Amino acid sequence: MASKLQELKWQAYNYKSRKLLLWGLKKSYITPYNDELIKKLRTIYDGGIPASILLLSDGMSNGFCYDRALLMARAFLDEDVDVKLLYASVDCLRLNPKLITSLNPNYADHCVVCITSKLGKQFIIDTSSGFIYDKNLYFLMEHPKIRKINDKDAIIKFVESQKHYYPEDIENDKYIAPSILPIIEMTYGQKNELYSMEGIELLQREIEHFKEVINYDKVCHEIDEDMEKLRLKK
Repeated sequence: MASKLQELKWQAYNYKSRKLLLWGLKKSYITPYNDELIKKLRTIYDGGIPASILLLSDGMSNGFCYDRALLMARAFLDEDVDVKLLYASVDCLRLNPKLITSLNPNYADHCVVCITSKLGKQFIIDTSSGFIYDKNLYFLMEHPKIRKINDKDAIIKFVESQKHYYPEDIENDKYIAPSILPIIEMTYGQKNELYSMEGIELLQREIEHFKEVINYDKVCHEIDEDMEKLRLKK
C-alpha cells in the first residue's frame, strides 16, 4: 500500500502535468500527430496493420512503448534528421502509487523517440500519450532518468535484422485485418481515444483508407469462404 507521502507526490505530479499539458498545447510546445506524419505511417506495417492505425489507437499503443516507439522511429529513418530511442524511467510511472509496489524493478521504464531537426530543434514523441513535445518541456514534465540510447544507426541495423524473421508482405498479412480492426473500431469515442473523438476522427479515416487499400470486403469474403470449406470437410 502506498504511503501518504507517495500519494501526495502523485497528486502533485498530476496537477503540474495537467497544467503543463494545457499550457504546452496552447503555446504549440505540445502538438498532436500532424497529417504529414500520419500519411507517412501508412506505409509502415506491424503484423499486417499500418502504423498509422496502431499509433492513433490508444488501446494499441499505450502500454506498448518499446514496440510503438520503434514503429514511430521507422518513419524518420529515411529523413535528414537525427532520430534516437531513449529508454528511461519517467515520473508518470515512477510516481504512480499503483506501480511503486510492483515487484518489477523496471516498473518505471519507458521508451520515447527523440528527433533533432536540421536546425537543431529537438522533439520528443511519446507514443503512449500520442503527442509530440518540445524536448525541454517533456523533460520538465517527466524528469526522465535515461538508462540507454539507441541512435539512428542502431535502429536501422535492428530493423534490417528483423526483416529476415518478420518479412512484411501485405498481400498475405492483410488477412489479419478482420481480426484486429473490429476490436479497434469498438473503442471509437472512448475517453482515452483522442484520435477517434467526434470532430477529429483521424483513426476512423485511417481505418477506412486501409480497408480501401486491401479491399477489405473481399478479404472478409475470402476468409468466410475458407471457413465454410473447413466446416464442409468436417
